[in-house]
Amino acid sequence: MTVLAQPDTTASAPREAAQDARRAQILDAARTCFARSGFRGASMQEICLEAKMSPGGLYRYFPSKEAIIEAIAQDERCGAAEIVQAMRGPGPLLDRLIGCAMGYFGYMRDPGACELMAEISAESLRNSEIGKRFAQIDDSVRDIMREVFEEAIEKGEMPPIEDLDATISMLQAAVDGIALRQINDPDLSLARMEPLLRRLVAGVLGMKA
Repeated sequence: MTVLAQPDTTASAPREAAQDARRAQILDAARTCFARSGFRGASMQEICLEAKMSPGGLYRYFPSKEAIIEAIAQDERCGAAEIVQAMRGPGPLLDRLIGCAMGYFGYMRDPGACELMAEISAESLRNSEIGKRFAQIDDSVRDIMREVFEEAIEKGEMPPIEDLDATISMLQAAVDGIALRQINDPDLSLARMEPLLRRLVAGVLGMKA
């Protein structure tokens, strides 16, 4: 009987971990550059300097600035999906919504996160290809919110809402605005925001805070 050799996964694991770390290093540097100089203004050379890598080293991971932007968009998509999954969990609807929003606010406190969000918003207003990539993330969040609200209405957890799409837009605008407000008001802590946000969301949805 012929015995087939098994692949040595232990040898490749450190290499893959190192590659993942280098990739994350590049993306972190790119986020810093994009937040500082904008998607259009940041150059590959600037990203190389921020990442402390040679152009040849960087191009082995990403052949272009567009490839870096696409990777960041994918990371943002995964991050957004992870946060909004809190809406589907157990417990009262209002608690789930506030937990989701607070997780987002916490994420946006990472260095440069709010500045990058502002740049993404600007690109979306320009209706650029970059903006369209990130608009898809926003649309996916809207779809989950609509699904969660429709299910909550059906179960009697919240009253019917005449214009659900407008309500979702207003809630998203409020949450995004509060996230950006953290740039100019660093003393606006998560602990101070939580009870106020709870009353705001409950009022918009016609629920008890």
